[in-house]
This record gives sequence, C-alpha cells and structure tokens, in this order.
Amino acid sequence: MLSSPGCAVYRPMQCAAPAVQDKGQVEVTGNAYFNTRLNGGVNYSPVRHFLVRAALDGKGDNNDSTYSRIAQYELAVGTYWPLGKRVLLGALGGVGQAHSQVGYSDTKYFVAGGGTYSYEQHRYDARYNKYFGEAYGAVQLSPAFSLGFAYRLTQVQFVGLTDQGQPLNLRSMLRGEPMLFVRGAFGNGPRGERPLYAQFGCGGSRLLSTRPGQTGTGSESNLLKPNSYFTLGLGFFPAALFRRP
Repeated sequence: MLSSPGCAVYRPMQCAAPAVQDKGQVEVTGNAYFNTRLNGGVNYSPVRHFLVRAALDGKGDNNDSTYSRIAQYELAVGTYWPLGKRVLLGALGGVGQAHSQVGYSDTKYFVAGGGTYSYEQHRYDARYNKYFGEAYGAVQLSPAFSLGFAYRLTQVQFVGLTDQGQPLNLRSMLRGEPMLFVRGAFGNGPRGERPLYAQFGCGGSRLLSTRPGQTGTGSESNLLKPNSYFTLGLGFFPAALFRRP
C-alpha cells in the first residue's frame, strides 16, 4: 500500500474487502503504501458466508527530527455473498489498536508588521483503540479484472495522546473511510479462487464528528484533517497456488 505523508497521527488501514467467496478458502494479502508503510492480512472462511480476519500494519522511522512511525493491528468477523457470476458483496466489523508517533516542524509566515517566520515543533505520541464497520462490493469486469468499492466507519478512542509530552484534550472521533480498488487475477482456478491477484487501491479518511465539547483547536486541530492513501499489493489463495495440476 502507498500513503500520502502528513502530520496525521491517526493512520487508517486500507479497507479489507476480502476476495473470499466460499467455505474453506484462506486468502493471504500483502500491501505497501506509497510512504513505505506495510500491511499484511489473512482472511478465512470456516463456513459458507462467514469469515474471520486478522491484519497487521506498520512503518518504522529512525529519524529524530522529522519522523512518522506506527504499529497497529485489527481483528474482524464478517459475511460475504456472491451474487451470480460477477458480483460479490460483503460486510464485516472489528476492533483494533495502534501506537502512532509523528514529529515535524510547522513553518508559518506572518506578513503584518514585516514578514517573519515562526517554527512550531510537534512531537505527537498517540495510543488508540478503534471500532469499525465495513461494507464492500466487487464486480467482475472480465475473467481477469474486477473493480470494487468499500466504505468504513471507524470510531477512534484515544487512550493516550500528547504533543511534546503535554496531554491533549481530544478523546475520540468518528471517521468515514472510502476506498476504490482494481484487481487483476493470474492463473487458473474456480471462480473466486484464482491463485494470485494484484491490487491497486486508493482511499482516504475524513472526520465526521468528535465528542461534544471538543473543538480540536491548536495542536489538536492537526489531528482532525483528512488524509489519503494509495496502495499496491498482492493477494493469494495458498490452496490454489500450490495445487497440483
């Protein structure tokens, strides 16, 4: 997956939109964001129309002045419904946790009374829980290509949030997170279980609401801005990939 850089402490994980379509299927995914953040996930259907999911997401950064680091995971359960030969619909809900750290300098230019610059240092450190629901759909455009859309609602609950060691007042926020994706499949296999596919996705996250009384001023306002991401990844079904001809 790829992601645009920025000051956002909350970094959305890309929508799951599993390609699983039948009982017993295991789907393994790996993605890279454009900002070098990595993501991996496993989707499994123990019984028809039911799936479980686990995913990890992270980015390391050793810089001391300007940096962006995050480690997070999510667990989810959901359902999927193939409609005919071309359409797949599904939904899932889950929970997750994250530890995010962002450091940068904010440069401001003042005109009145003569042009002057000011530099504001930010060192955000955030730990948060998240609760999300997602709906997704995909349409098979050809035997090899499909187009899909997913949308998440994510409730973020901060359990620790500071800037340069000073606690911030922001406690929670609700965000809307759409994603558009295109998949190209490779190899032979039954519908919904070609051995390998490549995916390009683009999505984002924007604020829908915060807890009443929280205006998000000062350092907090930087945490409420929308952000976007672009991703490239691979997905495969191990049983199909290693199946003997």
